[in-house]
Amino acid sequence: MAYELHGLMAGNVSIVTGENIKPSYGGDEEAFLGKVITSLYRVIDTEAKRSRNGIAPHSAWCNYDDLNEYFWSPDCFSLGWPMHDDGDILDV
Repeated sequence: MAYELHGLMAGNVSIVTGENIKPSYGGDEEAFLGKVITSLYRVIDTEAKRSRNGIAPHSAWCNYDDLNEYFWSPDCFSLGWPMHDDGDILDV
């Protein structure tokens, strides 16, 4: 993802197509929002509901620290790039 972002920001040209590098999710307006951010939001929303306003036992839900830890672990690479929408963390 970082390589792709760098290519976009620098206006690099694809050696395959000869065109400016485009995002993996396409150049549609709000594609990243719809496919990446919305997927992550659903996970956070589901976990917030499972917490029952923080009174459910911690074993019943994932809080911010748990989710953040996932994205700093090697398990995160299983999502790939472009991000697969069937990863374990996204299965809510």
